[in-house]
Amino acid sequence: MVNKKLGIIAIAVVVIIAVLAAVVLLPQTTEAGSINGAITKDCSGTPWFVGNEKGFFKKNNVTVVDKGDIPYAQQPAALSSGELNVYDGHPNALINLLKSGVKVKAVAVTGAEPINGSIEEEHMHWLVKDDSPLKSAEDLQKFVKDNGRKVKIGVLATGVCADLETNAWLRKNNITPNDTVEYVTLPDNQQEQALLQGDIDVATLHPPFYAKAEKDSNDTNDSSKKLRILTTSTEAFGPAAGLSFAVVDEKFIKEHPDVVKNFIKAFKESNQWSNENRQEAGEITSKNIDLPYTANVHWYSPSGKFDAEVDGYIQEWIDAMVADGLIKEGEYEPKDLYTTEFKDAWDVNLPNQ
Repeated sequence: MVNKKLGIIAIAVVVIIAVLAAVVLLPQTTEAGSINGAITKDCSGTPWFVGNEKGFFKKNNVTVVDKGDIPYAQQPAALSSGELNVYDGHPNALINLLKSGVKVKAVAVTGAEPINGSIEEEHMHWLVKDDSPLKSAEDLQKFVKDNGRKVKIGVLATGVCADLETNAWLRKNNITPNDTVEYVTLPDNQQEQALLQGDIDVATLHPPFYAKAEKDSNDTNDSSKKLRILTTSTEAFGPAAGLSFAVVDEKFIKEHPDVVKNFIKAFKESNQWSNENRQEAGEITSKNIDLPYTANVHWYSPSGKFDAEVDGYIQEWIDAMVADGLIKEGEYEPKDLYTTEFKDAWDVNLPNQ
């Protein structure tokens, strides 16, 4: 009798284990209307902060599942693993994903370089100490000769906008990047201090961090803490400099097209609102990233559309990657990077504020 009971218990345990295993192995489903994103405390966070606070995600029936403060440089890998469904990145990051065999597409244009010439709205500022001998691109070559070492340039990561646009700026001035610069990987929020300490010679900063560094410089009487702009993204790379996309996994696009469409609408409304309300967008951003004063924010494309002009900008990124030896000429063309499936969601019209 005891053996019979033990046998029944054993069978029951096996059944329970099998059921639990089956549950674990079931395909992981996405809650209706939800999309996984990384809302990070850096320059990429503004549309997410604004979208939440101003209700654009809720208005468009999108639930953003925040997967945490994943460092920006690690977000492409998180997208490829399925941890993220969407990532806001530059053309070179998208091409790197495609080269790795990850099936993704850009679904809308997000970031842009300002067309009004406002230096405060440019994608990046390259900063040096005020007493630095670096005043132009040509000075980087002289620095190498005078100091017997390469110029140390802080970058958020390699394979992003900072190093690609620096290389393009140098080549534009007939300077070979490999002979001139050494990239030091540092988060934007650490580069100001690293620059002041002499750990790097140049900081490449995005808003709000270049705005903070420049404000700190303007507010101090200590000459050793004074900074100045060496160059800016528009000067270095032209109107293509700030170009970025909402990039989504193709499987997610196929399985949840309505979610993607609604997300684009919400994200572009956040972009447009941030352009039109820069002061408040800065306040929302500074609050969320723990800056003690109003932060500057990126400039966003008024439209999410892909057109001939955007294709031309993408080609500039492709050409820069070719020049850096990262891809072969003709390996990619602009239309390889995006889908027009969601063109009806690219343009939004917000009511007057």
